[in-house]
Amino acid sequence: MEDTENISILKVNGAEREGSLYQRKPATPRSTPGTRGKQVSQGSSKAHDDDDDDDDDDVHLPVTEIHLKSHEWFGDFITKHEIPRKVFHSSIGFITLYLYTRGVNYQNVTPNLIIAFVVILLLDVIRLHWPFFNYLYCRVVGALMRKKEIHSYNGVLWYLLGLIFSFSLFSKDVALISLCLLSWSDTAASTFGRKFGHLTPKIAKHKSLAGTIAAFCVGVFTCVGFYGVFEPRYSYLNIAGENLWSQKTSNISLTTLSWLCGFVAALSEGIDVFNWDDNFTIPVLSSIFLHSVITVFKKRN
Repeated sequence: MEDTENISILKVNGAEREGSLYQRKPATPRSTPGTRGKQVSQGSSKAHDDDDDDDDDDVHLPVTEIHLKSHEWFGDFITKHEIPRKVFHSSIGFITLYLYTRGVNYQNVTPNLIIAFVVILLLDVIRLHWPFFNYLYCRVVGALMRKKEIHSYNGVLWYLLGLIFSFSLFSKDVALISLCLLSWSDTAASTFGRKFGHLTPKIAKHKSLAGTIAAFCVGVFTCVGFYGVFEPRYSYLNIAGENLWSQKTSNISLTTLSWLCGFVAALSEGIDVFNWDDNFTIPVLSSIFLHSVITVFKKRN
């Protein structure tokens, strides 16, 4: 038998595409009256066990799909738990804090984010119009992709767009906290939502109370850790007026600000704003909210 990587031509939805990019799912055997009840029961049990997070749409994929080797080799490690994707997602926050300790000017971040956005957008446009390139692309970064991104634009575009918004328009501390909320609160919400979401009520489409609580807790600790520990330790790296909040210049305490930070982390992760990706809504809403709160409670001379 020829290797599955060889090129053949298949008809998919009436259009010719390269066969090595796709794998046709085996036909489902017809159930008999005696077995139909068992199949329904098993399906209900699986629906109960699976979390209702934002990639449940993966189960509605077409019959033919690009064959992702990494998803086959590691199974639930990638397809359900998304470990590589979450590790990468969370690492952005730690990398950013490391760059902070090296004295990197945060205003230089925006041009690099824009370049990354343009490059990835161009790659997406090419791969969505060139099946063979899409196949190669998915072979390289398939472990970081969701199935629904195979034939649609990459979620990282929303991630970059949200960060461009925050770093372009807001102060250093607000932009960094918004990035950390995106990096950590979103990951915590996804992780705990998948694990415990079926035990708690849904608060929005594909969003559970368990995930929202996780996002809230991480938001609180992020604010406390940044303003209470990290920023004071590396204060010598800051330029005067670069950070918007400090205890000396604000009428709002760190405790109160941290609770509010947890609130906006949970809110921005939990609500559906015009069906936008939460990789965009989290940094945007967090930046706007924190900037507004800190500005309103700023001490007046």
